[in-house]
Amino acid sequence: MQTQSLTHLLKSNDWLNDYEEQKLGETILQAQIDNVNITLQNNNLSILDAAHRQGNYYLHKYMSYIDTLHADKSVEGSLANLRYKLEIENSAYEKSLGNISETSKIITTYELVTILLIVGAALGGTSEVAKNRLIAYPGFAVGGAGVIILLLFLLTGTTV
Repeated sequence: MQTQSLTHLLKSNDWLNDYEEQKLGETILQAQIDNVNITLQNNNLSILDAAHRQGNYYLHKYMSYIDTLHADKSVEGSLANLRYKLEIENSAYEKSLGNISETSKIITTYELVTILLIVGAALGGTSEVAKNRLIAYPGFAVGGAGVIILLLFLLTGTTV
């Protein structure tokens, strides 16, 4: 469970890094679009046609990529898609943390029951060896408490 939880956390962080990378890429592309626009406006008339065609090519290419970034979550590589994948992995991570917590409570309950049964058996064995019934009574009480807790857990599912 811990391995699965860490896997979800790592995937969540990976999607967050991809999202941040795409946001940074969008900023860079927007700066390049602005740079191409400024270059096209400042060119003199003799080289305007070739620069204009090349500038339009880059503008179209950059705008196409920015449109992909701003598409909805069904488009692979869009910001919404990356954010959606991040949220899915993050919720899976949080759910797995809850599962680990619940499993930890179950393990703690079984450990308590085991300790109570061992102590009860030890007291019962000590009373037999010492031939002293007064030691056996607490052994029955402690062992009985362990059995009661075990039965409550098995029948109701409540943890201690």
